Amino acid sequence: MSKTDPGGAGMIVIPAEGRTPLERPRSSRMPAGLLSAGTTTLALALSLALAPAAAHAQAIDLREQDGLAWACGGIGYEERESLRALEPRVNVILLFVAGERGGLIADVALRVIAAHNPELGLDITAPGPICVMRLPAGSWTIEARHGGVSRSRAITLAASAPSLARVQITFPAETGDTLRTSPEESSRVKDWGRVGR
Repeated sequence: MSKTDPGGAGMIVIPAEGRTPLERPRSSRMPAGLLSAGTTTLALALSLALAPAAAHAQAIDLREQDGLAWACGGIGYEERESLRALEPRVNVILLFVAGERGGLIADVALRVIAAHNPELGLDITAPGPICVMRLPAGSWTIEARHGGVSRSRAITLAASAPSLARVQITFPAETGDTLRTSPEESSRVKDWGRVGR
């Protein structure tokens, strides 16, 4: 015979002789469609924990300042897809990586400066490994700093035939990065799908 907790939840089952703790007597099964208090609490906790991440991933949009527009992120699939959806509205994509293997890095201090006017530009911290930007035509200097290391790139954006400038900025491997380059990566084969075929 089994007993239920008289304290209210009704879900604690004390096994009778001959039963394992996971077995419930037939009489303690709940009707179809009903959740126990524990299951409901767990579902609610999971939805509350995941809601901010989902809301953040959907909230990525271009910010604007002085005629410049940008958005940064890319931590997780949803953020990368949000940034990819912005590509038709931008003319620069930055990618921040570390080491030979190109591990994605975040929290990069970023300055974007117009060559014709050093007062025009951005000074931000990229919270993710990808930044998309819409900059006016002209020459720009991109300065990135991560882990005490600075990198600089110069780009020129044409007014007549706008195109998408893709810039990868590589920093040294981070401390504790113990991954080593595989023989395939060392061979610099471009089409990994055909290796060994």
